[in-house]
Amino acid sequence: MDLWQDVRYAVRRLVEARGFTLAAVTALSLGIGANTTVFTFVNAVLLRGLPFDDPDRIVVVFSQNDRGQETGVSLPDYEDLRDETSALASLAAVLNSTVNLSDDERAPERIQGAYVTGNFFRMIGEQPVLGRDFSDADDLPGAEPVVLLGYDVWQNRYAADPGVLGLTVRVNSLVATVVGVMGADMRLPDNTDLWIPQANLPPGSDTGNRAVRSYQLVGRLVDGITLEQAREELRGIGSRLAEEYPETNAEILPGITSFQERSNGGEVRLVFLSLMGAVAFVLLIACANVTNLLLAKSAERAREIAVRVSLGATRGRIVRQLLVESLLVAALAAVAGLGLAVVGIRWFDSVTQNVGKPYWVVFSLDGIVFAFMAAVCLGTAVLFGLAPALHVSRTDVTEVLKEGARGGTGGIRARRWAGALIVGEIALTLVLLSGAGFMMRSFVNLYTMDTGIDSEGLLTMEIYLPLTKYPDAAGQLAVFDAFLERLAASPGLEASALTTAMPVSGGAAPGLELDGRAAEDGETRPTVTSVSVSERYFDVFGLSPLQGRTFATDDGVPGSEVAMVNQRFVDVHLGGGDALGRRIRLVSGGQAAPDAPWLTVVGVTPTVRQRAVQEREPDPVVYVPFRSSPSRTPALALRTERDQAEVTALLRDAMRSVEPDIPLFDIMSMDARLAQERWPFRVFGTLFTVFAGVALMLSGVGLYSVTANSVVQRLREFGIRVSLGAEPRAISWLALRRVLGHLAIGLPIGALGAFAVGRLLESLLVQTSPQDPLTLGAVVVVMAGVAVTACLWPARRAARIDPVEALRAE
Repeated sequence: MDLWQDVRYAVRRLVEARGFTLAAVTALSLGIGANTTVFTFVNAVLLRGLPFDDPDRIVVVFSQNDRGQETGVSLPDYEDLRDETSALASLAAVLNSTVNLSDDERAPERIQGAYVTGNFFRMIGEQPVLGRDFSDADDLPGAEPVVLLGYDVWQNRYAADPGVLGLTVRVNSLVATVVGVMGADMRLPDNTDLWIPQANLPPGSDTGNRAVRSYQLVGRLVDGITLEQAREELRGIGSRLAEEYPETNAEILPGITSFQERSNGGEVRLVFLSLMGAVAFVLLIACANVTNLLLAKSAERAREIAVRVSLGATRGRIVRQLLVESLLVAALAAVAGLGLAVVGIRWFDSVTQNVGKPYWVVFSLDGIVFAFMAAVCLGTAVLFGLAPALHVSRTDVTEVLKEGARGGTGGIRARRWAGALIVGEIALTLVLLSGAGFMMRSFVNLYTMDTGIDSEGLLTMEIYLPLTKYPDAAGQLAVFDAFLERLAASPGLEASALTTAMPVSGGAAPGLELDGRAAEDGETRPTVTSVSVSERYFDVFGLSPLQGRTFATDDGVPGSEVAMVNQRFVDVHLGGGDALGRRIRLVSGGQAAPDAPWLTVVGVTPTVRQRAVQEREPDPVVYVPFRSSPSRTPALALRTERDQAEVTALLRDAMRSVEPDIPLFDIMSMDARLAQERWPFRVFGTLFTVFAGVALMLSGVGLYSVTANSVVQRLREFGIRVSLGAEPRAISWLALRRVLGHLAIGLPIGALGAFAVGRLLESLLVQTSPQDPLTLGAVVVVMAGVAVTACLWPARRAARIDPVEALRAE
């Protein structure tokens, strides 16, 4: 009954103090909404896990050398681990691979597939919604090829037709029979839409070689077995294999981690936990603001509390009453914050579509999120309400009379609390501004980075020739030559070329050996970026040679081993001298193969950034003829002024006339491809900036309210000073001096936090130092400017005070 009375009284108080209620709810709703939004992301990415039974017990097994470098697992090693382990209830092998899916009635399509061992779905505990699972017999050499389709492929490509069972399809040109369809919530391991037994890998895959480590192993821990226990057992098995097969397994041991950690660890975890820290700071700043509002009202409520104490109210009852009011404010803020969270979640979900996030990551509000929100609401009410409640509950009649006359110790305590909170707000805001500054500086650097190419009018796409049908270079080159010839004859296409990697998307990283400059024993060879390109590559990207010539059609064949390098290569490795005629050799695996050819440099191109976007300087690049090092998975780039939709249809017709089972995929402009590289910095930089902006606004409002309240409390003092001849400038200085003192304390503390956040985000920064003086200096200036600006209006009000009005109450 007493509690219900407290609630009713609290409602009346909040309705009467509408201005305070609106200000407090607004500040807290921003903090609660931001925390709910980011926790929804954290819950989906880091906490919720796989949509299966006991998802925490699903693990990934990999190989690790003595230097900590990780690779996959060979099929023979998998079989030994599977047969000998007792810590894993089951263990399956997976080889992720995008595949070409075609049949006699529909256009070929490129989808994400996986070659799996026959026990894969039994290990997870999943069954098809249509048809049957793989059997062990399906995974034996010579078995009739079969496939399982993903639910989306069944819905979109085959219109959910149950008659798809028994359909003959071609998967990477391998004729196979559809035996089942998996459920909508099954796309393991990598947003997969089609599964095929690993025994159906092309013969050239060399799966029987213990040194070929291309499989990912997925297993399930035995109940009661910890990850560390399983790790110790697997390492014991690995040590035995190293002794038995020293040629392939020396210094190689198995490693194990949870599937969730493997999928969303590293920088992904760092980004989301950093965002969680950022919104926690926003909430603390909001709580500090509301606490200051409550402390400012403490003098107003002192007489009310004194009367209640004189009537017999205990201190506990008073604290409870005030905390009930705080809880109601927090509840109202939670309702408003939920609306803000829904908007933020929908925005984030829309901008992260088609960026490769795991299929089980769904940004939605669930029971865990609502429980977190309730905990935040309760914790917030205590956080911002407890200190003012304790402060006001100490009131007695004598104290009230003293403060009414001169401002007693209660007012002094309130001012000290307010000063400490303002210092904390300044420090936290500076940390948030620094994080946002670093992220946005990285995005600006990435966006304005000179890639060295003219991207206007460039269209890009990818091609995949299956090893099943094209096991050798001659067959692959025949398809590519025929395709490029058709494109050359097409009107409106200025030039087209193949490459193993587009600019700013990486490339091979071999070591470099220069003719006439032998490496010393133990000396580490420098690395370069290597890209294979066809003859018209430099025409497509508008790169005229600075020296020499570009590739000709007969380059790359035996007897014509040539290369081109960019100017950055010349500057770094040739001292800026003449490059033409120099001979180089590309070294793989630390040592050059005995038959690795020496390549003669025939041309120097302008510098194009191929990789290392986080480095200030572009990378040295060696271009080799595509004919000498073809790839079954090249990218195609072409320059055209025609409409992209028209060109896409033309390209598909051209490929269909050459090879009807080969789709073109990932068709997009070069500008869109570059934007795809930048999206994490744009999205997460925007979030950091929004949260920092909210914190800055809240800090500015807090400084304004504290300064304004201080002026109100000192009206009598200022009136006396003015009546005794004090100048307006001196009065303004008195009003600003306390705030400047808060700045003098808060800015150094915040600067230390800014250095720390720079270190934390260092791996995410692009061409930006974690101690970048420009960024740090800018955020300090912004913080100081906002702080001073927020306090100018109350200071000017103090300077214009009328002493008669100020002293009238006396």
